[in-house]
Amino acid sequence: MGTLDLGVSGLIFWQVEGLAYIGFWIYAIIHLVNSEFKDSNMKLIWALIIISMPFGPFIYLASSRRNKKREFKPAFSKISNP
Repeated sequence: MGTLDLGVSGLIFWQVEGLAYIGFWIYAIIHLVNSEFKDSNMKLIWALIIISMPFGPFIYLASSRRNKKREFKPAFSKISNP
């Protein structure tokens, strides 16, 4: 009876882990689609990495900040001077 309980809890653990991975994978794909990169081919390269590698979403989210466009456009004209 004890081994049956461990089997069910193990199954539930793997299902929850699988759902978390799928959710993380979807988040990485959405983040990729909404991002702009310095190089035009980087989006395609990251898409292939995310889809083809088991740890692709983790690699993308950990290292993609270096390859993105960074634009800082402060609106100093909207600041009023006292």
